[in-house]
Amino acid sequence: MNITGFEKVAPYLTHPLVLVGFVLMLAYGIHWQLMKSGLLAQATKKDSALIIRLFLRYGFWLALFLLLAGFGLQFSGIGLSAWNSYMEKEKVVAVNAGKVAEQLYAQLDTKDQQLSTKDEQIKALTEAVTALSKTGAPVKSINAALQELEQGHTDKAQAIFAEVLRSKEAEGRQANKEAAAAARHLGALAYMNDTKAALTAYQKAVELDPDNADGWNHLGLLLKRTGALNQAEQMYKKALEINKHSGCKEGTACANINLGTVYLIRGELDKAEQLYKAVLATSQSLGDKKAMMRACINLGTMYAKRGNLDQAEQWYRKGLEMSQALGDKRNTAKTYVNLGIVCNMRGDLNQAEQLYRKALEMSQLLGDKKILANIYGSLGNLYAASGELDQAGQMYRKALEINEALGSKEGMAIQYGNLGIVYAKRWEPDKAEELWKKSLRLYQAMGHPNAEKVQEWLDDLAEYRTSSTQ
Repeated sequence: MNITGFEKVAPYLTHPLVLVGFVLMLAYGIHWQLMKSGLLAQATKKDSALIIRLFLRYGFWLALFLLLAGFGLQFSGIGLSAWNSYMEKEKVVAVNAGKVAEQLYAQLDTKDQQLSTKDEQIKALTEAVTALSKTGAPVKSINAALQELEQGHTDKAQAIFAEVLRSKEAEGRQANKEAAAAARHLGALAYMNDTKAALTAYQKAVELDPDNADGWNHLGLLLKRTGALNQAEQMYKKALEINKHSGCKEGTACANINLGTVYLIRGELDKAEQLYKAVLATSQSLGDKKAMMRACINLGTMYAKRGNLDQAEQWYRKGLEMSQALGDKRNTAKTYVNLGIVCNMRGDLNQAEQLYRKALEMSQLLGDKKILANIYGSLGNLYAASGELDQAGQMYRKALEINEALGSKEGMAIQYGNLGIVYAKRWEPDKAEELWKKSLRLYQAMGHPNAEKVQEWLDDLAEYRTSSTQ
């Protein structure tokens, strides 16, 4: 077969059917040359030669038919979009969902990173990234969203899940669970940069699928972040109820730890202790070392709040040993800070500073802003105890700046209070009053027990001013 001038027809061979037909036609067209050369006639069996001739002849016509059909489809456009869609599905970008989730969590620059709930957040993000490619959205949109997620941007992925939620809701009750799953994925991604949107998504999720404990648990996490501790408590209790009913021990432990944290913040230490010890017993029976570590660290904090420093240190060291064995650098750094606080409370300032500096070095390498804020605040307390007010003020301001960026109301309240103390010691009552009032407003909005302490400072300050003017 003569294919002179192939370059003229090549541009028309882009459609798959056209290309296949053209190749088959070339392959089967060789039978003309074979017959001319006498090769087929040399077969010793007449029947076999006939079969070969028929096979090649009809193969040629088949190829010609495919070629013509392909041209028809190519120029009509029929079937081409379907083919391209099929081919695109084979080209969805492959990503490591767990790794992307870790990167997203590490980039939480505008949110309150909660070390105690790190695993829960990463799990939710991993599920969202994994589910993205199964949404049925256009492949180009999915790929663009996945690439954006790798860069720490969630807008495109959120848009896809918002559309899935809308369409599944429109299908009615039979699609409620699918709609709720889309809402949870949307909430996990919105958690990165929009607390209000995340709350809306998780509220929709529990409305659509009230038997899913994850929705209630994450709704509690968000409410705790905003300082709505009473509402967060109710969400955690709902998650706890569902997990107990389903017999999910891991979920029960998780809900108990989160619920205990609410009690810890409120100063309801007996309730917190009861829950943490229940978690410890359950996690030991399950061999869940991460839950055991979290329970030990939280028990240390509970005893420190009671002023029982020996027991606090014992629990912190147990938690430290577990975090190091697990290779959990964040909780290791956090526990160094906690141990430093214990040393500071005992008056062992040199040992406290060594522990803070060790934690600071680790946290800077990790880029963990939440722990950095805690360390700077703790160093401020250390310098304040030593009478080094300038250095204390510098540390408190660094801690405040980070907490403001994180949106941590509790962290901001603590540092406003600390800075107020520095100004009070410098005999600058106006500035101290201004800062303590900011601290008080934040504590009151959270229902935090420290509000009473700050109010006492303000009352003492007012009494001092009154007495000094008489």
